[in-house]
Parts: sequence; structure tokens; C-alpha cells
Amino acid sequence: MCSMNLIKSLVNHSLYCEALTHSSTGKTKHNERLEFLGDAVLGLIISEHLYLHNSTFSEGQMSRQRAAVVREETLANVAKKLGIGIELRLGKGEEKTGGRQRTSLLANAMEALLGALYLSVGLDQTKEIIEQLFASAIDDVLKSQRLDDYKSEFQELMQSRGGSHQYLLAQEAGPDHDKTFWVDLVVDGEKISSGSGKTKKQAEQQAAKKALNNRLWP
Repeated sequence: MCSMNLIKSLVNHSLYCEALTHSSTGKTKHNERLEFLGDAVLGLIISEHLYLHNSTFSEGQMSRQRAAVVREETLANVAKKLGIGIELRLGKGEEKTGGRQRTSLLANAMEALLGALYLSVGLDQTKEIIEQLFASAIDDVLKSQRLDDYKSEFQELMQSRGGSHQYLLAQEAGPDHDKTFWVDLVVDGEKISSGSGKTKKQAEQQAAKKALNNRLWP
């Protein structure tokens, strides 16, 4: 299991201190340059992971998945689990205004620490650490997108082939607290599939899924 102590033991001491030093301290060596590097390293490793483990996903899907994994909130959550906030070196102003728990500062420090790790141990070991740290986030993103990303996939397909499409509400039934919706997916004026669900979004996703599976339109 990856821990802050393990990372600290792997990272060059000078780089470790720099990665956790915020610019508000006024020090010349703060973490912005390492943050830049760590962002690139993280993006590369997550991109490779998605490419190797999800052969059926398109470029657009993988781009959205990567963005979801490396977004600020995810980085901050990983940083909190590691206890990075306690280790941060902040200026007095940031300290007084709760900088140790601020999402943006934690996310930036997380990226900087990954940059420092990369410079200290190289790509292979950094990859192992990142895949451990972000395993849960990757799983959550993949589960979510497998379940509800049919509309985006269909939109990409339409962009590649040309033409227009829209989702039209065909019917709704049931009491307000338990409605069911039926939606038609119309391509170039022709209905190609329909879907149903407890929300309009679910019905649209179902219609897109059917269209992708059937491929019965020109």
C-alpha cells in the first residue's frame, strides 16, 4: 500500500521540500515548476493505462476518462488520503485562510510531488505508485462511463459521419414521484431507436445504446 512515508523515502530530499513549498512563502524554490512536470507525468501514465486496459473505447472516451481521473477534486482527495496538507509549507496568509485544506493547493502539491517522484526514481517506479494511488479513481470513472456514456459515443459517431440527430420525448406516464419516460432518437429526420427510463437522461442513454448496438441506419 502506497503511503506518504514510502513516497518520502523515494524522493530526493531537496525535491521533496520544493514540491511541498507554496509560492506564498516567498521562497525562490516553490512547487510550481514541479507541478507543471507532475501534471505531464500523471497525464501520460493515466493515458497509457486507459489505452492498454480499454481497447474498445474511442479517443474521445479516453480523453473524458483521463480528464475525470486527473481533475482537481480527484487529486485533492488523493492528497488528503496521503496527508499532504500537514506537510505543506505555506505563507502566513495562506495558513490563516485554511490553505492546508484548500482543494486547489492540495491538487497542485499532489502534482508537484509526482513530478519530484519522477525526477527521483524515473518513470517505471512512478507509474507503479500512480497506479496504486489512482486505482480507485480509475475504477470509478470506468464504471460510470460504461454505464452512462452512450450519448457521447453516439455523438462522436455522428460527428464523424455527418448529419444531425436529436432526442425527442415521445411519451411519459405515471405519477410525478414515479414517472417513466420514452424517448425517440431521430437521425436526419428519421427515428432509428427509442429508449425508456425513470428520467429523460436514462431514456436518452437507452436510445443511444440501442442505436449503437443495432447500427441499422444508413
